[in-house]
Amino acid sequence: MKIALINPSLETKIYTPWVPLGILYLGTILKENGFTVDILDAAAKFYRKNEVLNWLKRVKPDIVGISVFTVAFLPAINLVKAIKSWNPSIKIVLGHYHPTMEAENIFRKYGDYIDYCVRGEGEYTFLELCEFLDKNDNKLPNHINGLAFQDSNKKLVFTPDAPLITDLDALPFPDRTLIDFDYRWNFSGFEFSKSKLTSIISSRGCPFNCSYCACTKFAKRRFRQRSPENIVEEMLLIEGQGYTQLNFVDDNFTLLPKRTIKICQLIKKEKIDINWHTDGRVDQTSHDMLNWMRKAGCKSIWYGFESANQRILEIYNKRTKVTQFNEAIRKSRKAKIDLIVGLFMLGAPTETLDEVRNTINFAVNSDIDVPFFNVVEVFSGTKFWDDYISKGIINSNDKVNARVGTEIQEAERW
Repeated sequence: MKIALINPSLETKIYTPWVPLGILYLGTILKENGFTVDILDAAAKFYRKNEVLNWLKRVKPDIVGISVFTVAFLPAINLVKAIKSWNPSIKIVLGHYHPTMEAENIFRKYGDYIDYCVRGEGEYTFLELCEFLDKNDNKLPNHINGLAFQDSNKKLVFTPDAPLITDLDALPFPDRTLIDFDYRWNFSGFEFSKSKLTSIISSRGCPFNCSYCACTKFAKRRFRQRSPENIVEEMLLIEGQGYTQLNFVDDNFTLLPKRTIKICQLIKKEKIDINWHTDGRVDQTSHDMLNWMRKAGCKSIWYGFESANQRILEIYNKRTKVTQFNEAIRKSRKAKIDLIVGLFMLGAPTETLDEVRNTINFAVNSDIDVPFFNVVEVFSGTKFWDDYISKGIINSNDKVNARVGTEIQEAERW
């Protein structure tokens, strides 16, 4: 059985190409279990619907798995419709955040095109589903946890949630040769990496409960970690493959300082020569940890300051204090981290123009190197979304104006 995995494009060039580790993990596990796997990072290649369809016509898969964030959902649905029009017998499986949160609405509106949604972490669920479909034509996978699908009467079936993967060391290292693309790190026009780049994840989940973050619901506030030895073993493999830049894409890399230090000590012990980058929280900035991070090759740390107003931080449920900001910057400077990046969000519920100005003033006048500003977005799976639904401020059936690049189109949420 042949399986195609796709990271869909927004169909614009407003995108920073990241290695899609999710479908790389899926593809690696499927390959190890005897399936023929092809992976397309359509977002990185800026492939539009017709280009993806031409690729699929060459690959000729039996199953197409698509990893879908909310921002890519509408383009992904347009792609799915084109695939089904070309070959109705292909099984379409959606996974990742949006299908996890909104499987019911997806089937309500697009049930004629979607065969399955994988809810939650999909490595083992998707493997079980592919093995089942390889052997069964007319049966339903009611025994596989973590799925949503329709029965023969179009009734929606939700199987029980699949358990979170706790033994992350048991997962194989992602086979990066499955994707043919030379990644470079260009963030909003700022060039962070001109050499061979990849990503790695050393843990999953985060115990915090920020109002704007869907990780809380997706990972159920459970932090799970790979062993430092397992992480460094993968880094040695990555170095041997010629990578010189690495981005840790953990939900919370610095949560446990002793663990972070252990990883860095092993990197130094193995003499791994890779520049790496990671996010950080302003309340996780021990001198010892930051010093070891710099010694082990950390070149930039990205702090989620979010807002320079304590009232707004409390609305975000960030559990940090504005008074911690300059201390985190000072410690990072003292540790000689090359680049300090500040991440800020503007437009929180009830935020005033004076508060917006205060955040901007802090960002441009503090001792950070690069500030990035984002507008607050309310996505399904976040506490903001749930609060607005419960208060009747938004309705999941509303029509919205969706901006994609320079085009504005009216589209239903689902």
